[in-house]
Amino acid sequence: MLLNSLREFAKKDFLKKVEILPRYQPIIHISEGRLLGFEALSRFRVEGSEIDPIKVFQMANDFDAVGELDCLCRKLALEHFTKNFQGYLFLNVFPSYLTSGNFGKGKTIQLVYGHDLEPNRVVLELTEVERVHDVNFLKKALNYYKSFGFLVGIDDLGTGYNSLKLLLELEGLLDFVKLPKELVKGSARSKIKYQLLKVLSEVSLNIGARAIYEGVEQEEDLKLILHDLKGDYVQGFYFAKPLEPSEAESFRVVLSFKKKREETIPEGEVPEFINLEPGEKFGMFLNSVKDISSRYVVLILRDEKYLVDLWKLRHGMSEKDKNLYYYKPILEVVLKMENFFPKLDNIPQLTPELLKVHKLHQIMASPDYNLLVIKNEEGIRLLEKHSLLSYLYRKLSAELLHRNPLTQLPGSDVLQEKISELSEGGEDFYVCYIDIDNFKAFNDAYGFYAGDQMIKKVGVILSSFEQRMGGRVFVSHIGGDDFILLMRGFSFEEATQELLRLLSELQEGLLEFYTPEDIEKGYFVGKDREENLKEFPLASVSMALVKGSSHMVDISRKSAQLKKRAKAHKGSALVVENLNQILTIDR
Repeated sequence: MLLNSLREFAKKDFLKKVEILPRYQPIIHISEGRLLGFEALSRFRVEGSEIDPIKVFQMANDFDAVGELDCLCRKLALEHFTKNFQGYLFLNVFPSYLTSGNFGKGKTIQLVYGHDLEPNRVVLELTEVERVHDVNFLKKALNYYKSFGFLVGIDDLGTGYNSLKLLLELEGLLDFVKLPKELVKGSARSKIKYQLLKVLSEVSLNIGARAIYEGVEQEEDLKLILHDLKGDYVQGFYFAKPLEPSEAESFRVVLSFKKKREETIPEGEVPEFINLEPGEKFGMFLNSVKDISSRYVVLILRDEKYLVDLWKLRHGMSEKDKNLYYYKPILEVVLKMENFFPKLDNIPQLTPELLKVHKLHQIMASPDYNLLVIKNEEGIRLLEKHSLLSYLYRKLSAELLHRNPLTQLPGSDVLQEKISELSEGGEDFYVCYIDIDNFKAFNDAYGFYAGDQMIKKVGVILSSFEQRMGGRVFVSHIGGDDFILLMRGFSFEEATQELLRLLSELQEGLLEFYTPEDIEKGYFVGKDREENLKEFPLASVSMALVKGSSHMVDISRKSAQLKKRAKAHKGSALVVENLNQILTIDR
């Protein structure tokens, strides 16, 4: 008894003497030059002297005070993370404390709500310093926190105890994967570091998690991540050391290099211009071009321009015709032999619209686009179709990189770009959050393959809806069973009616994944988040509709709140912002 009292006294004395200094290190979205958020870190002083954080936690372990110290650090990190901070807050979490009373019993949830934060702005970042002994228990805890909207990340993948095995065990639960500074630092000069980062980046992408590259200090490593690894998120001293709260509040991203690699297209060929009077002889034109080695010239006859393919003219026009027309006025020959002298204005012009992927496919498949004209302030250039192939491949690679591997729908990065585009254009739009009800229970009861097929089915139905709406709807798959629709050009009433029809279509489409026996019963048996068996209703979908804006955090917060209302209703439901009514459909 006395020994326990002494230990408790020593623990309290230790915690009193440790001064915790909250710090925040920025995480940057480099391709867009903006903040993703901040990682909350702690620095320590004991009796006025700064002490290394690792040593402090080692000392805390000796006093059996790691849990209390960890909670204090988290509490202070949340207290100083004010409304003026931008983006997500990344909170370091020991896996063992995530599954224990020190972390659980709603403490972190209460802290988050108590500081006017929504859980969907908080990323629980699992540290690598201890082994996870019960992965199933950890998964259960993560599902519990994700049900409130928390995001989950894993720190320093491939180091300590955060092995690839743990990554595979947590597939489907991770939103972020941090790649360690040991690999990032010097990756531009190390072939093996580059190859390892490339593999880990691809693995992260394939499980639906976003990779964050830690420990970026040199510009050459940063450029490698951006241009070669196609990475978006970085953290390190190149941008900022861990900042005091006041510094973090005022922090703004400044990039000293080009944010995005130029998606260059070939410049094309500058044609030679031959200027003649309409009455001059055709032979004069033939003599003018006989020593020209380039393929194309532009023939100018007063106010009209004609494009001449010299290869085609030299090999396609017979000697008999050349002799026959040699002394004829050139305008007469041009008008008579239009196939050799098409008007320049009739040649397709390369516009930004034609550089979109689906248009580039049309160009490659059509005989009408063998040659394109590029017009700019400097004049005109001519570009042959085959020269666009490498550009098309780059565009396709970029699109695939930001698509969900299961549904091939655009992910959250493309969604944010689209929202920014609509906001900057001043256009009114709506954001609709779509979520499959009881999907985890279905996935557990029917198996992951059936779960994947259900998500694919939702993707197909939403893609079909997007096509029917003729460009007024954009569909995004942001991960798991969560989808987002952007709707523009709709009145409030029209958007609501279209979504109710879509809700009915989704509900009907999902019924095909249940067994006849379950359909007859009207429910299936699965496990809830506490692993208890219970009855779940069949195929229902929750939707939340909010007015669009440029503020992603606002949109996310409102959508999450409305989605909770929809999910609390039994059956498929649509909840609309500022409408005190839950809209439903008949089963």
